[in-house]
Amino acid sequence: MKTLNSFMTMLLVTTVTFFTACDDSNDKKDSDSTPKETIEKIHYDIWVSLGASSGMGKDGATLVQSLNTLEDDKTIDFIGKGCDVTASIDAETIIKGKYYYQAAPCKKACFGKYQIINNELQTIQERPFAKNTYKDRRYCHAWIDDNTLVIMAANGKADEIIWTKLNASTMEIIAEGDLGLAKKTGFTKFSTSGLARYRKSDNTIIYAFQDKNNAQAFYVAFIDANDMSVKSYVEENRANQMAGTAYGELLQHKMFSDDNDNLYIACNSRIPNSEKSTCQYGCLLRIKNGEYKFDKDYQGFNDKQGKLVTVDYLGNNKALLYIQDPQHTGTGSDNAKYQGWGDAYNCYYAVLDLNTDTKKELTYNNSKLPYSSGTFSQRSFILNGKAYIGVNPEKSAPGIYVYDIQKDQISKGITIQEGYEFNRIIYIHE
Repeated sequence: MKTLNSFMTMLLVTTVTFFTACDDSNDKKDSDSTPKETIEKIHYDIWVSLGASSGMGKDGATLVQSLNTLEDDKTIDFIGKGCDVTASIDAETIIKGKYYYQAAPCKKACFGKYQIINNELQTIQERPFAKNTYKDRRYCHAWIDDNTLVIMAANGKADEIIWTKLNASTMEIIAEGDLGLAKKTGFTKFSTSGLARYRKSDNTIIYAFQDKNNAQAFYVAFIDANDMSVKSYVEENRANQMAGTAYGELLQHKMFSDDNDNLYIACNSRIPNSEKSTCQYGCLLRIKNGEYKFDKDYQGFNDKQGKLVTVDYLGNNKALLYIQDPQHTGTGSDNAKYQGWGDAYNCYYAVLDLNTDTKKELTYNNSKLPYSSGTFSQRSFILNGKAYIGVNPEKSAPGIYVYDIQKDQISKGITIQEGYEFNRIIYIHE
């Protein structure tokens, strides 16, 4: 799929406007989590880019268009529609309810809260940093309750992990500090951000991080959400790293919780004797609800074939996986060799049964869904009993497929006019 060669299209995109307003509501659901009930008053934001993918700080112009449905079999374009957010907010963002939240949006020294209404980006609130400062896109987050947001990342020297608690309604800083992990662990260089997830049953933040001086394992700390003290931490050496180390879950889903609130973490390891560190295979590891250690009796996606890019929980002990696998997709003959990795069309979707560890690639009209490029993207989410699945193919236009989970059936949704790099789909509360 070729991207547009000219940025003239950008001139036709709706002008972005900004204003500051008061927050008058608390939305109870996070777009990155699997909702437990039907959510009706929503719309969908489609993120695309021109010139290059917008992920990982690339220079492609980022455009967002809001739609009322993804299920119509029609083609959409961005000419005269949507808004250009390139200079305003990053594609790596926190989403909850109606709003986008960011630390250091486009390198600004503040925490920001934003909303897209009628295809215009509106600034709800921006709050300057206090003691702790953050880099754009390089942090992780956890929601303690409907209104308390925790931001975490390595400090400037990456020799400690800092944190800030925010009141999401007003964007006021509630408290800030550091975890004291350097003293507790003896580590001198931490991963840029890591992954964080709140566990309500024992008021604990589960925080996955790396000792950058040890490439063979990663660690999980269990943090008291009240005072942010580290209760304990454990090493996990069945994988080299969790799937997200630098950008948290700001753009991609790397973790999910099942119906019993057991936490699953997507992990990857370098293929032995491979040509580059990019050549990896994945697995799923689990921390049971209430436990302060990994479940050593469980290891999912265990055939050492393919790198886990994103993971979403479908319900009924099944997960939707987006997998990078050159050998499987035909872009390479040996995953230990670098040929076929990178930006090739080397990713596919499959459903994994968490009980049996059996994997089924998704199909439409008896054909496999088109293989996609783009390993720094999130083109899927689960909502109201359906999985919305985006593809970014080589020989056809980007588009969305709709997977009815209970019926185990796939239908065709919208198509995006060829010429755009399809990066993300999100559902937003009205």
